[in-house]
Amino acid sequence: MKSKYIFPILFVLWAMLIFFFSSQTYEEQSITPFLAQFNTPYWYDRLEGISFMYGGVEVSAHTAGVNGFLEFFIRKGAHLFIFFVFGLLTLGVWRSFVKHTVLTFAGALICVLLYAGADELHQMLTGGRTPLLQDVVLDTFGGLLGIFCFLMFNRWRERRT
Repeated sequence: MKSKYIFPILFVLWAMLIFFFSSQTYEEQSITPFLAQFNTPYWYDRLEGISFMYGGVEVSAHTAGVNGFLEFFIRKGAHLFIFFVFGLLTLGVWRSFVKHTVLTFAGALICVLLYAGADELHQMLTGGRTPLLQDVVLDTFGGLLGIFCFLMFNRWRERRT
């Protein structure tokens, strides 16, 4: 198989993985039972002063409990990571077929943004999930980080040769 098709294949598989996770309800993805073991006074005392708004809802150990608070960060970290990889793969696909750097960057970023939006729309149709504009922004930022890392790695690799 030609290496030109590696990125498109990985891209499609990764997009399918994102779609699969978006198809799951909150309850199917919840890790709060595992995190319940950390819901101790020790952790509550250390986290009780941290509070912020996300999607119009206060996020804190006081409102969500320690396990809910920790799960929030794990879930948002997963958003960043999943779309980081998606951005990397998207740029890889564009670079496989288009040689103009600005077009590959813009095309990859637009694809990430559109897929992040489509992912949130898909979540709207899934029971027990809440689509948020903030998650589209977070996903797009993760994708942008992946795109930049791909570009930086390629630039570093080209300078070494």
